Amino acid sequence: MTPEEQSDLFELLDIAIVETGVRDHRLRRANEPCRALFGIAPGELGRWTWEDATIPGELARRNEQARLRAEGGPDRFRRVVRLVRPDQSVMHAVATTVLRTDADGEQYFLTHLQDVSEEIAAHDRLRLVVENTPVSMFLVGLDGRVLVREGTAVPRASAILEEARDASVFTTFADSPQVTSVLRRALAGERVQEVIEIFDRCLEVHLVPIRGTDGAVSSVAAVATDITEREQALESLRLRTAELAAVADLGQRALEARDAAPLWKRAVTVIGDRLRADLVEMYELTADGNRPTLLARADRRERPVAGPTGTAPSGAERAAGSPAAAMAGEAGEAKQAGVLLTASVGRPQAPLARIEVRRAPGAAPFTEQEVGLVRSVAAVLGSAALRFRMEAEIRHRSLHDGLTGLPNRTALLDRLARALRRARQDGCRIGVLFIDLDRFKEINDTHGHQAGDALLRETAARLSAAVRPGDVVGRLAGDEFAVVCGNIERIADLEAIADRALAALEPPFRQGDQVIGRTASIGLAVSSPELRDGETLLNAADLAMYAAKRDGPGRRAAYQRAPGSPGAAGGAADR
Repeated sequence: MTPEEQSDLFELLDIAIVETGVRDHRLRRANEPCRALFGIAPGELGRWTWEDATIPGELARRNEQARLRAEGGPDRFRRVVRLVRPDQSVMHAVATTVLRTDADGEQYFLTHLQDVSEEIAAHDRLRLVVENTPVSMFLVGLDGRVLVREGTAVPRASAILEEARDASVFTTFADSPQVTSVLRRALAGERVQEVIEIFDRCLEVHLVPIRGTDGAVSSVAAVATDITEREQALESLRLRTAELAAVADLGQRALEARDAAPLWKRAVTVIGDRLRADLVEMYELTADGNRPTLLARADRRERPVAGPTGTAPSGAERAAGSPAAAMAGEAGEAKQAGVLLTASVGRPQAPLARIEVRRAPGAAPFTEQEVGLVRSVAAVLGSAALRFRMEAEIRHRSLHDGLTGLPNRTALLDRLARALRRARQDGCRIGVLFIDLDRFKEINDTHGHQAGDALLRETAARLSAAVRPGDVVGRLAGDEFAVVCGNIERIADLEAIADRALAALEPPFRQGDQVIGRTASIGLAVSSPELRDGETLLNAADLAMYAAKRDGPGRRAAYQRAPGSPGAAGGAADR
């Protein structure tokens, strides 16, 4: 090809071509596409050298390569270069260079430049995205070798994948069967999406088989995303949801429970299960902060441990306490010290119960969420305890006399009915004393109702002290009292109890400066086939009391069935 033909071809080709002198490195000639690529005006071409167009840090390497080519190295070479335009912008180009000789025998480099700046920029942007997100991408061949790898979702895994470039994933991950399993499935043609755990991280992997023109799998493309933080958040949410459900269930049980002991037991069990605690205890608290009663316990250990005072809980402490032992209104603050977490049940200023949660020495401290769970449980128990207290007070008031505190007529008849049922089973008899104060109305009229009330309270106290242990004293109404006595073999046993009651009531009662004398009339009745129920037995004792009152104050009389009549009182007997 003649120089003229070469010149025409140089200008006609729509590709960037430049001639550079080997000795002076000056741009001898550049066609229009090349000048447009560099932004060089035709008149400036002679003043532009490769030194001007080369990144300073790469200039020495470029000159050394040019020298080697001129001194007999390969006459054709290709490389990616970074060039600086006159406006100082940087261009990435693929430079294909050949060594030529002109008509005058002077050597020059003929270089074809292909601008790949956009491709390089796109690759760099992709690299930045991959390197700064929890994602790794790689391509695996049929033999398990990693052909391409980008990203560092898990640095330790990435390092092993780098080793797998020369070895195989099946070798480098031999100790991780979940990894090799999903890869084998993908190599078998299955699209795989799975969450795996490796190196204390949680990865979501997507593996896609890549098929060749023959339809067979030739490699596997994989993307691994680190979802550890997401899974931890989801697990925390699941735990929180489960805790809220447990507290809600406990709240429902608290609304429906009739007995406190099962509720206390359920509460400590919930805390022990949710917090994986070794020991959870709930204690009653006194006003001075002592713990007289252990209300409930959930113990996961094989051996009992000492309590906070340094002594192991006694057998009495292990017994369930009274339902009213932990009455409270609202949960106190939960506090932790080391592996001990405590929460007050009741108002912080006056807690009536305390929850203690323990973990073994060296265990992890309780988290804020765990403290919140214990506080929520304490709040539920506080509300439940308030309900138990109110219900207990209502039951007590409905079954006890407000003035004396003794069982009222309803409660006494209930006790009497139960005593009669037990007596029939045991072959025993039950006795009843019906007591009426003599001339009580005169005392009220003379000394006033305040003195009368005090006299009734004193009467209740003296009768309670006079009867046997186990006998039940109750106030029926006004100045009428009754005593239910169990295990009565004969009427003489009941008469002895009546005599003690009369003796106890005989001493005068003092109200301030006043001395008030009083006596009582007592009717006695013992259960029998005719007196089988509580009302009938109490009425019989009432009839006997009236018989005693007819004979004068301070007397007692036993009920006797009169011949030919449903029942009658026999004559009153002197003490």
